[in-house]
Amino acid sequence: MHIRAATASDLAVVVGCESLAFPTFRYNQDVEPGGNLALRIREGSLYLICTRERVLGYISFSSNVDHLFVHIIAVLPAFHDQGLGSQLLAFAEKEAQRLRLRSVTLFTDSDIAQNHIFYRRRGYHETDRCGEGGFSRVYYAKDVTPQARST
Repeated sequence: MHIRAATASDLAVVVGCESLAFPTFRYNQDVEPGGNLALRIREGSLYLICTRERVLGYISFSSNVDHLFVHIIAVLPAFHDQGLGSQLLAFAEKEAQRLRLRSVTLFTDSDIAQNHIFYRRRGYHETDRCGEGGFSRVYYAKDVTPQARST
């Protein structure tokens, strides 16, 4: 298993992964399915978790002033509960540390209970809740900077 940056030739596989991972996702009528993914690939902000033969999932994130924001994590349903989402999240956390950012932030749908459990088990804490774009969102953050030792 390895994580690598997505390329333009990966777009169809990534869109397919998205449709399987999020079968009930409602697209904005003005946005073509896969449009945001194509943009993130061009920006170099989308990474795949793969075997030699197959893409199993992906993560997209971008750096901000003091934090790394995770746009999306998706894993093919057949590969859930195998630690792939955890590996992708750990990859983002290491990238945040490499960039000397203080935290990783993200949001999830308030109705998806297993997402809340997933993020809390990985050290994320809730920072906000709001309705946005027709969705009820819960925001999470995790500090990724080493704590200074007190003497």
